[in-house]
Amino acid sequence: MKLDFLYNIRYSILHSWQGLPEHLPSDLDIIVAPEDLPKLEANLLNLPDVQLVNLLQHESTCYYFVLAFREGKRLQFLPLDVAVDYRRNGRVWFSADELLIGRRRWKEFWVASPEVEFKYLLVKKVLKGAVPEHSAERLKELVEELGERAQELAMRLLGNQAGERAIRWVRTGDWEMFRRRIPELQKTLKRQKLRQDPLNSFRFWLPEIKRIWRRWRYPTGLFIVVLGPDGAGKSTLIGHLEADLLGAFRRTARFHLMPGLFRRKDNGGPVTNPHGKPPRSFFASLFKLGYYLLDYILGYWLKVRPALVKSTLVLFDRYYDDLLVDPRRYRYGGPVWLARFVARFIPKPDLFIFLDLPAEVAHTRKPEIPLEEARKLRERYLELARSLPNARVVDASRPLGEVVAEVESIILYHMAARTEQRIREMGLVG
Repeated sequence: MKLDFLYNIRYSILHSWQGLPEHLPSDLDIIVAPEDLPKLEANLLNLPDVQLVNLLQHESTCYYFVLAFREGKRLQFLPLDVAVDYRRNGRVWFSADELLIGRRRWKEFWVASPEVEFKYLLVKKVLKGAVPEHSAERLKELVEELGERAQELAMRLLGNQAGERAIRWVRTGDWEMFRRRIPELQKTLKRQKLRQDPLNSFRFWLPEIKRIWRRWRYPTGLFIVVLGPDGAGKSTLIGHLEADLLGAFRRTARFHLMPGLFRRKDNGGPVTNPHGKPPRSFFASLFKLGYYLLDYILGYWLKVRPALVKSTLVLFDRYYDDLLVDPRRYRYGGPVWLARFVARFIPKPDLFIFLDLPAEVAHTRKPEIPLEEARKLRERYLELARSLPNARVVDASRPLGEVVAEVESIILYHMAARTEQRIREMGLVG
């Protein structure tokens, strides 16, 4: 994938550019001039054959874009960590101007100067509390390249004594000592910044309050429910979605039927005879509806919503709406109108995916369901799908690869449309 979206932008790649453009790193850390951020986002939205599917604002001035594209049949994601300054742990460490100064041309890219890259890597790794092997090697290379200038920079960031020690450990390759002293270096780094800029924390936290509220209001995770008859391949599909789409999220979470706030985790194993037991009594069915309502509402706010805020792909194998289609499966013996009324209060997912099977195919895969009953269930599923504005029906009688590809396309299209809308609502592009 070409990085054409960076053209005509005042930017700098801060580290790990050495393999570009042939080999893209797992993420690109890019600093962009604040006035050019809207232009960059407009470029990302208009890339051919590429979708901008997610945007995580992990600091008030730091944006994590996720681009999706296909190489052959394989789905690929490119995350871009774009910032207009570098802030972390309650401090603003570097402005855009500080990180862009002295940038240099490398192939067709603008990359950080050795001084900037050294300062950025040193501060970032100390604050993160870890120095991976490749970062340690790069820091040593930069210290050797900068010579005495490296010690001057380190002493300004860490103070004279700590800065001198840190450079000595890097030069001699004593990373065991460096890593052991990281907590001490973190304290020294923050104390030094406080001396140089006493109001720094206020500049960090005031915009952060707005970002935290926006993150809760507009979660970057996605809530998907997969419905369909037994044998449609719901569990198999969900397994593929978890693996294939993880690159667009921080993590995934799978639920069976309900959030399960009041019961142990259900593995959602196959049901061999879904209509084998008689319906519950009227009052027992009403009690069950109340139990469902409580679990879905509280479970959403205590389990599902926090997961979505943390950028989780939340996948449900079946959901409350399944009861409306097949009340016998859930042994519901109450009035259908009441179950439909309760459905109004059940939190709705971002997308419903209905796996549709001809009744004959469903009966072949699940012979416990009579053919006539399979026909009725299919019609009820289709009727429910038509009543939901965020439902998509997928032909599940095709080969698995085709089904997975279509569902992934539906999800990515939804995510791309949502991301564009949110960018415009945030006023980042015109």
